[in-house]
Amino acid sequence: MRLSFLGLALVACGPAELIDQLADMPGVHDVTEMPTQTDGYRYFVLHFEQPVDHADEDGPTFLQEVSLLHRDAARPMIEWTSGYWDYYNDRAVELTQILDANQVSIEHRYFGESRPDPADWTKLTIEQMAADQHAITKALQDVYDGAFITSGGSKGGMTATYYRRFYPDDVEGTVPYVAPISFGAPDLRYAPFLDAVGTPECRQAVRDAATEMLANRRAMLTTRTQDEATANGYVYARVPIDPAVESAVFNLEWSFWQYFGITYCPMVPLPSATDDAMWKFLDDVSPVSDNRDERIAQFEAYYFQAYLQLGYPDGGAMYLDPYLRYTDADYLNALPTAQPAYDGGAAMLDIDDFVRTRGERLLFIYGEWDPWTAGKFELGDARDSSLFIQPQGTHGSRITRLPAADRDAAFAKLEAWTGVKPTIPTPRTSQEPREVHLPSAVIRALRVRQLSP
Repeated sequence: MRLSFLGLALVACGPAELIDQLADMPGVHDVTEMPTQTDGYRYFVLHFEQPVDHADEDGPTFLQEVSLLHRDAARPMIEWTSGYWDYYNDRAVELTQILDANQVSIEHRYFGESRPDPADWTKLTIEQMAADQHAITKALQDVYDGAFITSGGSKGGMTATYYRRFYPDDVEGTVPYVAPISFGAPDLRYAPFLDAVGTPECRQAVRDAATEMLANRRAMLTTRTQDEATANGYVYARVPIDPAVESAVFNLEWSFWQYFGITYCPMVPLPSATDDAMWKFLDDVSPVSDNRDERIAQFEAYYFQAYLQLGYPDGGAMYLDPYLRYTDADYLNALPTAQPAYDGGAAMLDIDDFVRTRGERLLFIYGEWDPWTAGKFELGDARDSSLFIQPQGTHGSRITRLPAADRDAAFAKLEAWTGVKPTIPTPRTSQEPREVHLPSAVIRALRVRQLSP
């Protein structure tokens, strides 16, 4: 067991035995206390030793990284999953602030530093992920006495829901933010949503800008991408620059409604706008640089998961069909290995059945304008559960941004589950980051329709 302190001041800032308690938890490989600007908390980075295959406890293992914000062992614990690598670190998410809670941020297996070497990609499944989290949860419950709530945003909210399917009694409740569920590869529910999102005027303006970019500005966008790559050392080997540019434009409409929404309609350039204006709009909303090799590598495990179990949306954009030159074959190098066989929707249909028929203490939050809301979960007969949609909300929708009546109803659920009265938080020194952008090349490959020659 390895313990580390970074600075004598940290040794004196709380009970000295806490780090020993953390180190003694089952499965913990090492614990390091780190500096933090999040007031009132101690921050630790831990690594849990996990089996690559939980059905084979004597087989290969890997180290899974988690970040722990410690407030008080008697307070609730928010188990936060991003669904990707742990980029939340010591930043308190909304739910942690609402409940003045502890927080553990769990890096998903095969992302970031939490990848076996060599990687057996057949073990990147939602069942194995859930078993990872189960081990971490049971270990933390040896130290923390408060209620445990699992949560996460986007893919992290999906992950939190999957975990409840396999271990429904581990925790007191689950709060998935903007979490979709897709039933096909592709799932056809998303394109009609984009055809009706926002206002007709704004929707058409975004489509006109995207059409202008591919019809008349492709060469300009490619040149600027090449210049940017030269200036910054960006590499486009996995997805070459030409398809990277096309995918960024193809994804423009989706990204606009996911991250920006109705209040940003005045920023959409007219087809007659300058090259500078067109490039800036694309770079702000759907950057080509998100498709460089470094970014693709960060998301390659998600790409694999989507093909294997998670499914993915058909995002429409049929108006761009006359201008598309590339098909999914041009993006398959984004995969870390050979394309896996899709399970036909079996995993997600099982999750859906659990939520509808056996789900309990679930609180889903969505945004009205977010395209992923087209794939929202349905509660069915789920007990003690609610689903709220933030009016005009995007992928950053939050409980505290709901209308007052919905916010208060959500607060009542949280209080009943945790025994703690929620409060609207004041800004802390360390703010939660926005959900990461998926590279548009990954989304393009997942959403592409095979075009006729």
